[in-house]
Amino acid sequence: MDTGNALGVPLLGHTNCVYCVAISPDGNLIVSGSDDKTIRMWDATTGNALGVPLQGHTDEISTIAISPDGNTIVSGSKDTMIRLWDVQTPGV
Repeated sequence: MDTGNALGVPLLGHTNCVYCVAISPDGNLIVSGSDDKTIRMWDATTGNALGVPLQGHTDEISTIAISPDGNTIVSGSKDTMIRLWDVQTPGV
């Protein structure tokens, strides 16, 4: 924050515009939602993608939040749905 310099390398993986990003309360997880209808999880320290993209929305994802305990992701989409995702078993 003091310098305004970028930290690390860009997180790459989405195939279209990224509309929302959230950071877990413990600062270890970054979650992003995109116009490509997927949610991606990233290790905040290494920048590595975690697991496969989360799929289920049928339109762009416009909002993302992480629960205070860091165990649940909630996403909202232009498909008019809100979805809940378990961080520990996101593909289940």
